[in-house]
Amino acid sequence: MTTDLVIERFDPLRASDADFAGFHRVMVASQAVDRPGEPCLPLVELRGRVKKPLPGMGPVAFWVGYRGHDLAVFARVHFLEEENNEIGLTDVVVHPDHRRVGNGAAMLRAVLPELRAQGRRVVECWDVVAGAAGQRWAAALGFRTVRTITRQALVVAEADRSRWEVEVPAGYRLQRWVGAAPDSIIDSYAVAKGAIHDAPLGQSNYRWPEWTVDRVRAAEAECRLQGLEQHVVVAVHEATGAVAGLTEVCVHPRRPDWGYQRDTAVLATHRGHGLGRCIKAHMLRRLLADRPALEWVSTTTGAENTHMTRVNDEVGFTTLRPMLAVQQDLAAVESRL
Repeated sequence: MTTDLVIERFDPLRASDADFAGFHRVMVASQAVDRPGEPCLPLVELRGRVKKPLPGMGPVAFWVGYRGHDLAVFARVHFLEEENNEIGLTDVVVHPDHRRVGNGAAMLRAVLPELRAQGRRVVECWDVVAGAAGQRWAAALGFRTVRTITRQALVVAEADRSRWEVEVPAGYRLQRWVGAAPDSIIDSYAVAKGAIHDAPLGQSNYRWPEWTVDRVRAAEAECRLQGLEQHVVVAVHEATGAVAGLTEVCVHPRRPDWGYQRDTAVLATHRGHGLGRCIKAHMLRRLLADRPALEWVSTTTGAENTHMTRVNDEVGFTTLRPMLAVQQDLAAVESRL
């Protein structure tokens, strides 16, 4: 297929209100078709997130494609760092009115030279809706599914708050904070964050971070820089004083109605006591007490991680849909296009 698409880099710091509005229209229209029932990012949140992306994903670059005066497609690439510096995390979003004429492939072709210049070897996307147009498009370009992800949400207005009345297991106590972990607990908190390594990643090239105290402090500082409120609840093993499990939720001031679930992990030696459900339940109780404007808490979990999905169900999350992570070697994508 051919396309008259005109592609250019999108500079968030120079973009006009009309540029952002066009970007937003593509996102809203695409989500309405591919992910119905999920609230879409408001324009103000999109603008803020494009100008200052959420932390932990490395530098990001954007491209937009126009057909005439209409913004028809955009692309976003996160250049992951540290353990994942071979991955270009790539998302191509095409307005439903401009699909099936080669716009997505043209955009991906335009993005690939930057991935090559940045030393990327692998192209991955984590936001492919199972059964939707994106899955068929990715498969046609030779991408393979490497992981299935369960997307869930807790709708506060519909939640049964009695599910959050969970007793703390004997031998443990809970501790909570917003922002930086207390110095007295930071060492074992960093160790406990490493328990996320047990969560399956399928065949994705992505690797969980190797958490150290310095890395935790750097991540906390990045959250502060972005204005994110990071709420943390940990279970502390009373006999040793060490963190046995943790859960983290972020709230952004641009979107006080939405909570973003981040890591939840329990060390292997402390599993089987119900700590995961306990810390998640207490997180929701305290989060809603501190932030009564919250309406929605979103989370994603690897489909193989049935235990965590069940814990989410028990505290009131409902499953929205399966999502896919797809992957292909950069050289293979270049050859295909």
